[in-house]
Amino acid sequence: MRSLIARLVLAESPAQAKVGGISLQPHQISAVTRLQASMDQFGGALLCDEVGMGKTYVATAIAQRYSNCLVVSPASLTPMWRDALTITRTTARLLTFEALSRADTDHFFGRGERIQQEHVGRAHGAGGGHDLIVVDEAHHVRNPGTNRYFALASLARGARLLLLSATPIHNRRADLVALLSLFLGSRAQTMTSAELALCIVRREQDQLQGTLGIPEVLSAVHHQLSDDRQVVEALMNLPPPLPVRDGGLGGVLIGRGLVHQWASSEAALHKAVRRRIARATAMCASLEAGTYPTERELETWTYGDGALQLGFPELLSSFTANHADLLAAVRLHLGALESFFSRFAKSNALDVERAQIIARIRSSRPGSKIVAFAQYSETVSILFRELARRGQVAMLTSHGARVVGGALTRNEAIGRFAPGANHYRAPRPVESIDLLLTTDLLSEGVNLQDAQVVVHLDLPWTPARMEQRVGRVARMGSRHKHVHVHVFRPPRSAEAVLGSEMIVRRKWTFARNTVGTNAPNPLPEQANSVIQQGHSSQIDGGASESESPALKTERLRSILQSWLTPQSTMPAEAARNPFEDDVIVSTVRSPNAGFVASVSLDEEARLIVGVGGEVSADLDDQIAACSISSTDEVPTDPDAVERAASTILIWWAQQSASTAAGIGASSAVRRKEITKRIDSAIQSVSPHLRSARSAIAARARRVATMQQCAAIEMELDALLNSDLPADELLNAIAALESAGTSPSQTGRPTRPPKIQALLLLRAPES
Repeated sequence: MRSLIARLVLAESPAQAKVGGISLQPHQISAVTRLQASMDQFGGALLCDEVGMGKTYVATAIAQRYSNCLVVSPASLTPMWRDALTITRTTARLLTFEALSRADTDHFFGRGERIQQEHVGRAHGAGGGHDLIVVDEAHHVRNPGTNRYFALASLARGARLLLLSATPIHNRRADLVALLSLFLGSRAQTMTSAELALCIVRREQDQLQGTLGIPEVLSAVHHQLSDDRQVVEALMNLPPPLPVRDGGLGGVLIGRGLVHQWASSEAALHKAVRRRIARATAMCASLEAGTYPTERELETWTYGDGALQLGFPELLSSFTANHADLLAAVRLHLGALESFFSRFAKSNALDVERAQIIARIRSSRPGSKIVAFAQYSETVSILFRELARRGQVAMLTSHGARVVGGALTRNEAIGRFAPGANHYRAPRPVESIDLLLTTDLLSEGVNLQDAQVVVHLDLPWTPARMEQRVGRVARMGSRHKHVHVHVFRPPRSAEAVLGSEMIVRRKWTFARNTVGTNAPNPLPEQANSVIQQGHSSQIDGGASESESPALKTERLRSILQSWLTPQSTMPAEAARNPFEDDVIVSTVRSPNAGFVASVSLDEEARLIVGVGGEVSADLDDQIAACSISSTDEVPTDPDAVERAASTILIWWAQQSASTAAGIGASSAVRRKEITKRIDSAIQSVSPHLRSARSAIAARARRVATMQQCAAIEMELDALLNSDLPADELLNAIAALESAGTSPSQTGRPTRPPKIQALLLLRAPES
């Protein structure tokens, strides 16, 4: 019986084991089936398997089931996607986030077809409606206020959506809600943990019992840098800069921003101060001419690296009457910057210390390849200058790659550092790169499995970025058993100002509890002893955290998979099922009364359990009921079957009532107001025309009450606030039916349930 229930609920129909020239691993085959089921039910799905587990090939396997697929990704990953599509013989169009960001938002709202033709077609020679959109590194569209989010929402109208991201949460739960809203609409804000788990697939390496060949990430070694309180005090005491004419008050945080750059390297701080001096000098020149520039006008005075160019401010910006007071404020800020620069510009002791720590790491791991990440290109550059003479060192930033012998292309640098992972011919020993210093440009979409050591040269604001860095190395295809991680902690006075460690730790904990992360806590609470003045110590990265819904789902699936047997045998005792003839029911002893059942809702098997006389689809209840069910079989009581069946009927009736009432459906478009306008449109027409208008009103009502994606919700909201005549309004709303989600995506039962298999749990007293 348990095997039968497990087979029905898991329902993993055999998926293709090969995609083109790639053989899928069992966890990838399972993901294909589960993600497709989610897309059929909800219109979309999120695959957030840990970094390095092969999400790209899962996506290509799903893409082969659709005729018109679009892949949206960062521009830096376009070559990787071209290679993946070629090797798997998958057809798809490619579009970058950068292209979405540059596109004109006037084309997006309510004009999904137009954006596809103008932007996708223009870039790739083709357009038209897509039936599947794959979004790689989907966390790049986690902000609904951006142009790219708005554009993607328009493109996704009427299409299935597959989101890929190992780190969907960077800051807060709103990140995840925004991503899921692309296909769930505002329903994403109110989904239960069980519903959330149905549209998110997340597996972690340790759950797969080492079958993937992914190396274990060891607890990080932390390096505490020396401190210089005078630097931080001087930066925090800088007079605030004068904002540009169209700017806000963000400039008051300039000291904090400069401290953050100093925590990365002295070189990054010095470059930032030079840029600030150039900006303040340009502002002074403009105000001396009696004009107060905007941000764009000020940009005409400075180059990207902070150098000044000649200009005529009286021709570039508008005259201002109180320029004397403004000029005094700018001169005060400029004087403080120049004083700071003359005092600290020649200081490089911390950068030398950073280089020495890296040198010691190299000495402790002879023969190992090391990749070191930083947020700022100046940090990479200064460390390269300090370490290049030691040999086999390269730097890679957005400006290109360099070795001691000169410039390289990005691909050449990656090929010399990780030839095995990228299928390059092994370089000559003299050309080999064993230490790669790089910015976070390489933290996504690059295979660096040849490396065994990852160094965080600074602390980003989010642990997701740290996980992405490590994920370049700890992934399938590595020949190493372990990956070693080193973390440069900011000077203590900088940490006191930034609170970056607390922020990173808090975000890590939240991500762990929401979707899960296998990365050890990058900054544990009990960091008692760390590297001081070059002395190191190991810090345990373990922590007991709440289990996320995604992890609970995998734990439940693991229990069900343990129930599977090659041949399911007929239980000794069976009872008649009230819903459907000849369905097996059996009973086992259990500490608590209840049941475990596979129930068909809209032809989809769902696991439900009976707890305390009520039906539950909650993950915690499901795990508890399945964990205690025994194999000690006892005779089945027909009355107990009737009670369980009746309980299931009551539960289904409640679910149906919730569907009719719109509970759990999208609500951001003020559904009540829309349905009120629809009803008003029927009542306002002459009686002899009412029946004709009722038909289109019924379609409009379905659109208004169903789950809808973000783009449809925005259009409904606009229609609600429009002054369209009644007929035009009804037709406009009804027209969205074909562009929106299908009825099956409501996630709620519409037909009476059918019990497929029922396992009754009998308590001793019963």
